Amino acid sequence: MKQPQPRTVGLVGGLLGLAAAGTAVGVAATRAASSRVRAERVGPVPGALPLPQGEATDRPAAVQRADDPLGAGSRSADRTELVHATDGVLLHVEEVGPEDAPLTVVFVHGYSLSMASWTFQRRDLGRSLATGNGHAPQARLVFYDQRGHGASARGDADRSTIDQLADDLVSVLDARVPRGPVVLVGHSMGGMTLLQLAARRPELFGTRVVGAALVSTSAGGLDDLDLGLPGVVTRLRAAVFPVAGYVMRHRPGWAEFVRRAAADVVSWATKALSFAGDDVDPRLVDYVDAMIGGTPVEVIAEFYPALVGLDASAALEPLAAIPVLVLTGDADKLIPQGHSDRIVAALTAAGARDVRYRVVPDSGHLVLLEHPDEVTAAITDLVRRVAAR
Repeated sequence: MKQPQPRTVGLVGGLLGLAAAGTAVGVAATRAASSRVRAERVGPVPGALPLPQGEATDRPAAVQRADDPLGAGSRSADRTELVHATDGVLLHVEEVGPEDAPLTVVFVHGYSLSMASWTFQRRDLGRSLATGNGHAPQARLVFYDQRGHGASARGDADRSTIDQLADDLVSVLDARVPRGPVVLVGHSMGGMTLLQLAARRPELFGTRVVGAALVSTSAGGLDDLDLGLPGVVTRLRAAVFPVAGYVMRHRPGWAEFVRRAAADVVSWATKALSFAGDDVDPRLVDYVDAMIGGTPVEVIAEFYPALVGLDASAALEPLAAIPVLVLTGDADKLIPQGHSDRIVAALTAAGARDVRYRVVPDSGHLVLLEHPDEVTAAITDLVRRVAAR
């Protein structure tokens, strides 16, 4: 039998890898977009190009997010910190709002993305919750890049687990929020991180963690997704994904080449799998491409098995004691609405009395970018519910 050529295997593996990354935007985009959008300018990456003369920023050792859809209107950080994870990996943290605010909201981003995915919420919640405007600020906002993503450092491959991400979240809480109540907001893999924290440290929920938002996430069962693709394509996954994963882990240079060669295709796939509307601003698609482009292909390959193998259904019980927001898009191909339905049902069965479920019409997996006003309003409502208790 004639063996497929390496380029064919790599391209097919890359494209199907995009679909395989069913818990976020996808494998295939990775760095393909970086030839069009400078990935290092999406976030405060150490060593990135300096600002042009005359362009101001109040963030030390950072660059202006020129590719942010908000442009100069993006909310700058009041503080930038580095937090040591349990294995010594440095996690990049940015904060908006006063350190003595009565409540802290910690945002945990999704797979292959970065804290930049929260750009609209950072601006709008910064204005409404973290700025005085004649009144005492209601909250401080804390954003961080998960290990291997954005401006955070990478760890050993064997630590690419959801357990480690939960430990990283504890490290951020211990270092940056040692006192006071906390609301956790997680998107996709960030929501899984939150759930795994509940499984590992249930005593934190109802004491330090007083509210939680699960946005476009799952408690498990991601290995059988069809991603809206034809059945013949999804049936190929078992054969192709091991090849794609091997290439990405052991031949990252080749994997990067394939993604550059297929830049237009993967950009189309990013749009198709991340958003529901046909009228999405191309700049927003480029923005997502660039975020994914800043995530090494090895990191994407290393975390994928942990995501599809997750079973955090038992972790939902600790959340029953606190106000919870569950939010999803009705056209999410990556983590379909049924996963959120099951989370709400499990919380209800566990005796939760304060769960609000929001399904955003005409929205895909990146609902926080596609319909930011709805997401921001729902998080604001959660914060107010917590404050009223």
